[in-house]
Amino acid sequence: MKLQTLLRWCMRIVLPFVRWRVPVALLRGPARASGREVVLLSAGPPSSFITGHFFAQKPIVVRRTRVPVWRLQRLLNEWRSAADLVDVEIDRTSARLFLNATYLALPRWITSWMNVPEDLREFGRTHRNAQTDLRRIRTKNFECCLSREMKDFELFCDKFHRPHVTTRHGDMTKVSPRWMLRYVFLQGMIQWVTRKGEKLAGGILTIKGKVLTKRVNGVLDGRADLLKEGGLSALYVHAMQVARQLGCTELNMGGSMPSLHDGVFRYKSKWATGLRTHEGFLSSNCVTLLDWNRLAGPVAEFLSQTSLIHHDHDGYSALWVFPHDHPLTAETLQQHYDRLDTAGLRRFAILLPGEPPAGFVCPANVRLIPLTAVHEGGPEQLKLCELAAPDLPRETILPAVKLPRQSHSLSS
Repeated sequence: MKLQTLLRWCMRIVLPFVRWRVPVALLRGPARASGREVVLLSAGPPSSFITGHFFAQKPIVVRRTRVPVWRLQRLLNEWRSAADLVDVEIDRTSARLFLNATYLALPRWITSWMNVPEDLREFGRTHRNAQTDLRRIRTKNFECCLSREMKDFELFCDKFHRPHVTTRHGDMTKVSPRWMLRYVFLQGMIQWVTRKGEKLAGGILTIKGKVLTKRVNGVLDGRADLLKEGGLSALYVHAMQVARQLGCTELNMGGSMPSLHDGVFRYKSKWATGLRTHEGFLSSNCVTLLDWNRLAGPVAEFLSQTSLIHHDHDGYSALWVFPHDHPLTAETLQQHYDRLDTAGLRRFAILLPGEPPAGFVCPANVRLIPLTAVHEGGPEQLKLCELAAPDLPRETILPAVKLPRQSHSLSS
């Protein structure tokens, strides 16, 4: 673990020199949200998360160049008028030294964590969204075993992890190098989920102090039927039991995309106690910076389908645009909020196409902001409106519309 910390510090020093020439491109293609043509100004290694959610298909390159990092901001200022959205993928040191502080900063990955429960049955009673998984794992007779055998590591990589991520992510698949996975495995162990002795799912676990961390997962041959049966759910539930048996008090559930709409993040949120920075060598030293000239139009449509978790001082906040084609009522707003709400957010800014509906009980950390207030201007305008947003009734005068919390759909 000390070596990992040293490597992360080395990456922080090395990255600005290795990536001192930054690729910049204007990308054009149909929007995923509306199908109409949109333009993205991309700087640095293209983010599959941003491009994959902004475009409906692979965009075409309109213009491309490379510039030294100290000239990057100047070029972005010259090109940004041609783009609907600006996406900069860069190391933190270079961002701090050479770029403006007006961007919306996103973590490359976000990590969900939870306190290890003493009693899973009691946990299920207080976390209704987790009850189904707990019940399914009991009825499917999933069992768990641990291994430190190298042959099990090779089996996991070839038959479980690689097929799983390839099936799930398709063309955007980026499988971690085997040497890196082996390095992590040598510090931890393989967790197998079995049934009648057959290995159905697996993952790599590591322990640091009182924290058990889930690193990577996989199901046999990437089979969809095993996902539906709850193979990955069994990994999470049994990891809680392993953590308790080994004296750990915290379970780090690994990374996911920084969006409340991401399927992996949504699944983990049913268990999560909070959020923190992902500890990968690159993800902990790099940042995604977003900017725009106008939030109206393509950017608002993008944000209505892809909410963003972003840095907010020493924590994380979220941003989401209420879909313009949904009725803006207290009931629908409550339904959306219940589905997206997650533990660990400092603030949750929801941009509305109209005035906040009467009858909605606004949680203390939520800011409801009319889209008209931020149509013109970039992230800085949004930040000002978040701070200036008036306090709405919070468990007070207006009749509250409280709907049952919806169960989260199962994702890997």
